[in-house]
Amino acid sequence: MKIKLIITIIFLTFFTKVQSQDITKFKEDFKLSLDKKFNETNINDLFSRYPHLLTAQSDITQLTSNLKGENLRNYPLSDFKNDDLYIDNIDKILNSDNSYQRLFSYLIIGASNDLTKEDQLLDKLKMEKVKDNLIWCVMSLLNLKTKHTTEVFDFLVENEDFGDAHMLQLFIKLDKDSLQETAYKRYNSENLKAKILAIQILSQTGKNPETEKIVLEAVTNWDLNIKGYAIYTVKELQIGNLLQTFKPFLDNDKTRKIALEALANSPTNSDKEYLKTLTTKKDSISDDLLDCFFESKKIDNLKFWLELLKTKKVSNDYYFSVPSNRLIYSDELLPNIQNTLKETENEKVIEELVRGLQGRNDIESTNILIGFLKHKNSSIRYWSAEALKGNKNQKVIDLLPILINDKENRTTALVNLLIENNINNQQSVLEKIYKESGEDLDWERSSLEYLANFPLEKHKELFKKILKNDKSDFSIRYDVALGLGKLKDLSSVDLLIKVCEETRKESDLNSRTYLEALAMIRGEKAKKEIESFLNSDEEVVKELATELLRNWN
Repeated sequence: MKIKLIITIIFLTFFTKVQSQDITKFKEDFKLSLDKKFNETNINDLFSRYPHLLTAQSDITQLTSNLKGENLRNYPLSDFKNDDLYIDNIDKILNSDNSYQRLFSYLIIGASNDLTKEDQLLDKLKMEKVKDNLIWCVMSLLNLKTKHTTEVFDFLVENEDFGDAHMLQLFIKLDKDSLQETAYKRYNSENLKAKILAIQILSQTGKNPETEKIVLEAVTNWDLNIKGYAIYTVKELQIGNLLQTFKPFLDNDKTRKIALEALANSPTNSDKEYLKTLTTKKDSISDDLLDCFFESKKIDNLKFWLELLKTKKVSNDYYFSVPSNRLIYSDELLPNIQNTLKETENEKVIEELVRGLQGRNDIESTNILIGFLKHKNSSIRYWSAEALKGNKNQKVIDLLPILINDKENRTTALVNLLIENNINNQQSVLEKIYKESGEDLDWERSSLEYLANFPLEKHKELFKKILKNDKSDFSIRYDVALGLGKLKDLSSVDLLIKVCEETRKESDLNSRTYLEALAMIRGEKAKKEIESFLNSDEEVVKELATELLRNWN
């Protein structure tokens, strides 16, 4: 069986109609799986039909559910394991000669959290010959949060091509003591993959004298080509007293970056001070040296990084991501961010660092952001406006109409602020922007979003024209549908119903916005269309239709 095919099928469940996840239907299909003729087509069908029940741990299933607004249970079949149907048959398919039945049993055991089957699954790791089945057997053990981590470790090492990153992420979440014991057993393995994985696991199991000794020995003795893995663990555990050992690593391209990061995370003053002396040797500063301070887990290093940004010549290509470092948003760093933004002239730095003022409503931050709204750099203008979301300062509100009328300085982020602050008198400006947007989809979207939020009677025909065009951007069609809803335009009900029926052919999920628009307009036709979704296969759509009808009168 082709696992990649199955994963693709699971992903497509968001875009295609998915059958109900109802446990009653699942039980009926479970009965059918007991047939000796159960085959690959059958198991693929179950994968696509019941991703919420069988693969709730999958990243793809979770993404699909998030997009659909649904919540997943950790063990969706936990009640089923107490059912006579399960009790009487699970061992039969677990020990079946039919590989597809065995695979199905692995899925069910993991999804039901049946801890009584753990030993049998461990036996299957030794006996199972079908590699695809082995993967799901291990996934089941991972779901059960097994403490038999050495057996799972050996599987991951032996089947590296099959042990994908998702499995590894689940593995390192297992019991820390068990993981540490496994790593201690395997870090001296002659198998290169085992050595590397063992030392990486120790980065997740906490610092103690034994771990420090093992990791530092690996740093000293391992081949240069794999030494970086051990250095990474030193960094993650924030081990100290590194300087003498690590100095030579700074001169080698293979180890320099990770060695700098380890020194920056060290709790030892001499390690940290040495790093700072490296920044004084030139007027300019290298990207990797900047990175080691930015990526550090210590707030003092971030303060120093902010100082370097305004006092040193930084490469025009230097890149960092504010959202990737939550420490940036700490109150302690706010004055440092403000000072750097006021003093640095590096536009690349400014356009990213202004994001660190997101949600800041104090006068100093507000004034800095306002000052950037007319910056010559459009990215700085955009991110400054984005950072002002939620800021109710009257000075900001008074500036918005002026800025949206300023053709040279306006950005699409300003439209969000206009809508957020209910500034509802800029239709003529946004109409003009829409007409001039040409192939600029961002401005087309933003202008129509504004017009749909504050619609006028004269916009009806424009909205209908866009809605009739099935080649229009889907988010724009959603916006104009809601615009027609706000105008309570009875003449657009037939059009909205038509679009609703077209979009539900792929998935009822695609029709939600049109249902909301119909509910705003009301009328018998609109009500009948919404009622047709009361038996939707998509639970979130069924709930929406129920709620809209509940509030009908």
